[in-house]
Amino acid sequence: MKRSMIVILAVLSLGVSAAEPAVQGFNEAKLWGKPGKAINGQPALEVVRENNAVRVTQPFGPGGIASMRIAQYPCDGGKDLEKEYEGIAFEVQGDGSIEWGCIQVGETNAMMGKYYFPVADKNWKEYRVSFADMAPASVHTTGLPARMKAGRITEIRFGDRWKIRWENQKRKPFSYQVRNLRLIEKIQPSIQTGKYKLRPLSDVVKDMKAGKKVQVTCFGDSITAGTSLRSGEKRYAILLGEKLAAKFKNPNIKSVCTAVGGASSFDSISWLDRDLSAGVPDVATMLIGYNNRSGGQSAEMYRKQLEMWLDRLAAKSRGKTAVILIPSVPGVPRWFAQDDLAEVTREVAKKYNCTVAPIDQAIKKIGPQVYRSKYLRDGIHPGPVGHELFAKVLMECF
Repeated sequence: MKRSMIVILAVLSLGVSAAEPAVQGFNEAKLWGKPGKAINGQPALEVVRENNAVRVTQPFGPGGIASMRIAQYPCDGGKDLEKEYEGIAFEVQGDGSIEWGCIQVGETNAMMGKYYFPVADKNWKEYRVSFADMAPASVHTTGLPARMKAGRITEIRFGDRWKIRWENQKRKPFSYQVRNLRLIEKIQPSIQTGKYKLRPLSDVVKDMKAGKKVQVTCFGDSITAGTSLRSGEKRYAILLGEKLAAKFKNPNIKSVCTAVGGASSFDSISWLDRDLSAGVPDVATMLIGYNNRSGGQSAEMYRKQLEMWLDRLAAKSRGKTAVILIPSVPGVPRWFAQDDLAEVTREVAKKYNCTVAPIDQAIKKIGPQVYRSKYLRDGIHPGPVGHELFAKVLMECF
């Protein structure tokens, strides 16, 4: 899927909190990156200094990149490159929109951590983020170490490349103010992985039979998001909710789709808080991997990121969520290229006691010629018949 990329990169230089004497702020106010070259009169980045804060605006127009590296300006002003820190803190004042801002910290894309924060609150709110809680910023990393030396932090970025959100809906321009950015020496990770286990699907089925409220959330990339579907045609996430409500005679079953076209597993990890803002699901389905392979990700890195997503989902849902994993499905002509990722998905499902929906095997039985002509709109994305197939196989899990 071809996507326009908008990256907003900036370095903040704001004050040090008096309440945290061990915490140092960035003391070079001039370090703000300049906006990228405007295209069609619309800049990629708007950065305005307002009193003791900085306003960042993401306009979603065509544009370039604004960047500033801080290799010579670590948090202590360059005095100690070997000093170690465990996290980053900053304050945000949002514009009241449904959008989420993004901060990235590290060296290069393959060695950076990413964290998303809501901008719905128009009041100032402080975020204290452990490096261990940050998500990977690319298909080739599992994120940052728990402690980082100041000399390793060569970039701090605000903003992301995404112009779409759930179900490929277009994002609207939004802005937020940031102040008091600083590194912090000691902070405990907030994500307690290993404390909770994923819920058995059979427990959720009992709730469905009892008429209780049940939310099914479908996570994934463009296949789940319904790319190539036309107006009035239903993605399998919607079909699944309708079929479950009919099967169990339970109108309290609803389905939600948080999939985004072009997403990889590292995106799903970083978006987890945003996705859970649609409600903590009782059942989560996950189909990911096509873009992972397009990005050159190895099967073992795919395993690590898929397990990270499951660990964090279990922690953030406090064990409320059951998971159905869908092994990475083939395309045409990419008929065999996803097979190793599909096998890894099955191995991970066994390790985490997840249910597997073998949609990939159902597709292989159909064969590439029939699958391409009857089930797909292009070489990757299902049409209505394809989404019906996906929903049918998922229903067999219940």
